[in-house]
Amino acid sequence: MFTRFRRRPPTNLTPTPAVSPSPYRDLVDPRVLDQIGHLELLSRSVVDGLLAGKHRSTTKGGCCEFAQHRQYAAGDEVRQIDWQVYARNDRYFIRQFEEETNLHAMLAIDASGSMKFGLSTQSKLDYSKQAAACLARLLLHQRDAVGLTILHDNNPAFVPAKQHAAHLRAILATLQSAQPNEAASNNEGSLGKQIQHCAARQRRRGLFVLFSDCFGDLQELTTALRIVRARGHDVVVMHVLAPEELTFDFRRWSAFQSLEVSGQRIHLDPPAVRHQYLERMRRFVAELEETVVGLGGDYVRLTTAVDLADTLGWFLRNRMARKGAKRR
Repeated sequence: MFTRFRRRPPTNLTPTPAVSPSPYRDLVDPRVLDQIGHLELLSRSVVDGLLAGKHRSTTKGGCCEFAQHRQYAAGDEVRQIDWQVYARNDRYFIRQFEEETNLHAMLAIDASGSMKFGLSTQSKLDYSKQAAACLARLLLHQRDAVGLTILHDNNPAFVPAKQHAAHLRAILATLQSAQPNEAASNNEGSLGKQIQHCAARQRRRGLFVLFSDCFGDLQELTTALRIVRARGHDVVVMHVLAPEELTFDFRRWSAFQSLEVSGQRIHLDPPAVRHQYLERMRRFVAELEETVVGLGGDYVRLTTAVDLADTLGWFLRNRMARKGAKRR
């Protein structure tokens, strides 16, 4: 006859607390990061700062204003090691100065009412937030400084660009709390003005990435992007659209409610206006792309029905290829 003994756990160990899931798991998809993690987001134009070979800089040599320490990594110059810190901690740290931070990138997300549209897929705003979170993680991994602004009529948010890895939590928290505008009695089309205000706060030349459906006054948006370019920023427009906006695949008599202007509703037969709608949409997309490319920026169309990893991977590979071809 056998007796089963229950092994008693050691008394000097404390129970391991349960690991709570990340509050930002809906924003950062590990699968997307795994597919784009080996890629880089490089600047196509001159940026401010003394950089380690990834981006061109307007500054030659160093400066005297100390910014922060960071841990030594393979490839860093030995002359930048702070030996006094090493003497105290027996660890290597690099001294960084104010002009030695890398690329400064600003991610701007349009939170207008139309961005909450999502019928067969997630909303355009949620898709933009996930794309911005992945790019922010990628930029910080490159040791670049990244900031965030939410373009909202009533509740705008601004997170200044910083470089340290812990800054990602502030960006994700702001993204998670971002909500679209509620429909108002009138639509002032203030996207262009909000972009100009954001560009004025981005003092150092760097990268400006806009996530928007770009609905509204295209001339006003063009003026705002031209001002951003005039300030020396590299411009990328992520044009976020839902599949229904590109195909207008509605078959029955329907009522369409405006997400921008409250109380504005129209009833129509979709098959009767589909051809006219698609032609106007085609002209709008072509004009927007021509405008962005004409300003020297990058135009990228994001469709919420397409896997985010595929879209971001294509954009980053294409940008790296053009950057490499330009260097040769």
